[in-house]
Amino acid sequence: MNIKIKGIEYYHPKSKYSNEYFINHFNKRGIDISGLLEASGRQNRYISDDPNENSLTMAIEASKKVVQASNIDLNDIGLVVCVSTTPEFLAPTNAMRIHKILGLTRKAIAYDMNANCSGLVIAMDQVCRMMKSNNSLKYTLVVGVDQLFRHTDPNDSLTHTNFAESACAILLENVDDTCSDFLDSSFFTYNEYSNYVTFPPKGLSTLLDSVEIKDGEDNIIKYDDFNCDDAFASSIDSINEMLSRNNLKKSDIKLYCLSQFAKSNIDNIKDTLEEPESKFPFIGDEFGYTGLTSPFIALKDSIDKNKIQRGDHIILWTVGVGVIASGILLRY
Repeated sequence: MNIKIKGIEYYHPKSKYSNEYFINHFNKRGIDISGLLEASGRQNRYISDDPNENSLTMAIEASKKVVQASNIDLNDIGLVVCVSTTPEFLAPTNAMRIHKILGLTRKAIAYDMNANCSGLVIAMDQVCRMMKSNNSLKYTLVVGVDQLFRHTDPNDSLTHTNFAESACAILLENVDDTCSDFLDSSFFTYNEYSNYVTFPPKGLSTLLDSVEIKDGEDNIIKYDDFNCDDAFASSIDSINEMLSRNNLKKSDIKLYCLSQFAKSNIDNIKDTLEEPESKFPFIGDEFGYTGLTSPFIALKDSIDKNKIQRGDHIILWTVGVGVIASGILLRY
């Protein structure tokens, strides 16, 4: 049995914020962000203005879209995994709430995961391996969602201009089909920077003890400047490792769907691999940096534009704070 991406859909808030908004915002603070915007490749971001919209509501919308588009029997979904850096609830799980909204069978498993911006790639790796060892799992719904902008410091130009919001849902199918499959994965963990980006800044126990948290320091992502060049450099080793293990060449890879944190990072990886720019979709100009969903929205955008076909080899790679980098090799 092989694992096939049956469907992939995303949801983002309706409100679009252009660079002009952020340039004006930081001009008032005497901060020039033109160089930062050039490096990140940003043009627009989708950010919620609705106080009732949160990571769970976005995850539900993306989940509804993918099951409706795939036209499957909901009783055949045997597993739901919700992945988020900013989960709306710790208990019960957000996956359980998605399970309830969709009306899934009582035999379906539901649990949450969190590996920050690497979370959705890691979840795909774990779920695909789980499905390969359990043919009774006909369909699995994997949903990634981040609502990072809400927790940024308005005075911090890096996070406040970069982060946006989205949810992305992937429906995986166990099939007797040699065309599509999950093939491999590779990881790199370098824990030297595990204290440089923290949320909540002083830990969850402190946050839950706070009475007034909406506008206080405990409600923002604590960011200390650090160098993550090693993490992005590890992408080359990971890609070459997966290619070698599967007897593939770079020419066999149709697309590299990478972290959309910054256009400059993608360009560096592209140049090091000596691969054409057409293989590296960049949607960060339109969507901003959406955290763990960003490589998958790049994949969905490429599917919609007919840039890949069934059977094409693709690599998804991203990096999370701490740092942990993760990559997977698929045959779409």
